[in-house]
Amino acid sequence: MLIITEQWHLRNFVCALPGVEILDPGQVVYSETRTNGVVGRGVILECGPTLPDVFIWGFTKPGTDTIRAIVYNFGKGPKIQKLANDLGNLTVISNSASLSIEKLPLAAEGVYTCQHILQPLFHGLSVTRLHFVIILKVPVTNPYIVMSDSSPVEGTSVIMRCGLENGTGPINYIWEQESRESQLTTVAEIYDDNRFNVTDVNRNHTGWYRCIAINQVNQQRSDRVWLDTIFGPDQPQIDVTPFSVTERGYSALERETVSLLCQASSNPPSQYVWFYNNSQVFTGPQYTITRILRMHTGHYACLAQNTYLNTRSRKTITLTYVFLFSVCTPK
Repeated sequence: MLIITEQWHLRNFVCALPGVEILDPGQVVYSETRTNGVVGRGVILECGPTLPDVFIWGFTKPGTDTIRAIVYNFGKGPKIQKLANDLGNLTVISNSASLSIEKLPLAAEGVYTCQHILQPLFHGLSVTRLHFVIILKVPVTNPYIVMSDSSPVEGTSVIMRCGLENGTGPINYIWEQESRESQLTTVAEIYDDNRFNVTDVNRNHTGWYRCIAINQVNQQRSDRVWLDTIFGPDQPQIDVTPFSVTERGYSALERETVSLLCQASSNPPSQYVWFYNNSQVFTGPQYTITRILRMHTGHYACLAQNTYLNTRSRKTITLTYVFLFSVCTPK
């Protein structure tokens, strides 16, 4: 393995070349360029506009001072060293000293040093040393959502986290909600924090959620995750058909069929029990009285229950009296 140090660099090789004279070996042209690369993609490092007589490329890992040779050419064609295999698909561009590196891995981040010599006729020796600092950025991977509670009770809190396997920060996060009616809404945009905190959850928070992770390289959207808010039951609503309303309650015509329908918003859906004068008479949302008579007057109560929360609500109506409907035929 060839190791280059500050005390032993390209000029050592120059001394071994016949007919090469270093007029002023202390005069070396230096240049440093910072380059942003992306893991999995490629980069080109240009070492001068023309093919020099001699060149050598070195690589320095971050946090170290040792320069290790990855490519050199002493006039007999480029020789790629074994270390170059760890830095991606590295090739020397034809008729130049420039490098092309494809499929950059994370290990390729560091300082690349190109030293080359040109010996123009009658003009002595030109030595150039170029530094390329490659800073690699990692694309964000497909995010995924983790919920502290996917079925929170109304009034509680839930934290959603947008998880990532990889991605160079800073990362911005956009949260989207898709309702039952497929209406898509952006509910939050958060800078460099993958948590979305929903306090005081209510039934309107029910729906599909996605997170979008964005950095300087790319953006990715997660699969959707369902948030199911548990609530209820609300105060029941009782609909009577057919009916007329009096000061004392509902009334209907004798011998008609009367339907009592009870509805109370709840998740999971409510279960219903009907009571007539405090006695249970039916289970289900709709209670039907066929051929109603005056004996059916009284108090009708609907009890709505959420068995998951063990909660209930109740509403009572009064059927006051029934009109006797008759048809008189004139003589």
